[in-house]
Amino acid sequence: MIPLPEHAWEEISVDFAGPFPTGEYSVIMMDDYSRFPEVEILYSTSAKAVIPKVNQIFARFSTPIVLKSDNEPPFNGTEFAAFAKKLGFHHRKITPLCPEANAEAERFVRTVNKFIHACESENSSWKEELRNFLRQFRSTPHSAHEALTGRKMKTSLPEIHIEMDSSSSTCSKLAMKDFASKAKKNLQIGQEKLKHTA
Repeated sequence: MIPLPEHAWEEISVDFAGPFPTGEYSVIMMDDYSRFPEVEILYSTSAKAVIPKVNQIFARFSTPIVLKSDNEPPFNGTEFAAFAKKLGFHHRKITPLCPEANAEAERFVRTVNKFIHACESENSSWKEELRNFLRQFRSTPHSAHEALTGRKMKTSLPEIHIEMDSSSSTCSKLAMKDFASKAKKNLQIGQEKLKHTA
């Protein structure tokens, strides 16, 4: 088993999804500690197209200590090696003999590919839907967002807060607490079912 990094955004895995039916690709970066995904859309997988997108992500979250990728273009080229040297991160190339070292990113690539093909088959705008998908993925219980930032992500999903004033009868208080408990349990069951279907 590959050890987990000690902190968020120390070790990052990167891979590509696509090409999509629109001819585009996406570069996917996943934090190995929090499983927080970043996705940027590209029109090419050349170093000239990829390096600015990777740099843009690093500008948001900082440059990691280690970036892991397969040993395919553009990651095996001199331009990417120069980029790694300039920013000061270690570029670890994963060999085909050890694919589990990049398994989280590869699994997320499969998820994104399936999601985008589903959007295309429903004639939905996959770029718009991808933002919504990422928001929901990042905010699941014990979420990647919470692990990365240390705080819960605000979403459109409702939170249950029940406040009782002192004039409420004991019976009403018990009934409301029971209702809140059942509602929270049903919400957890629904979230578990969603996790298993994703």
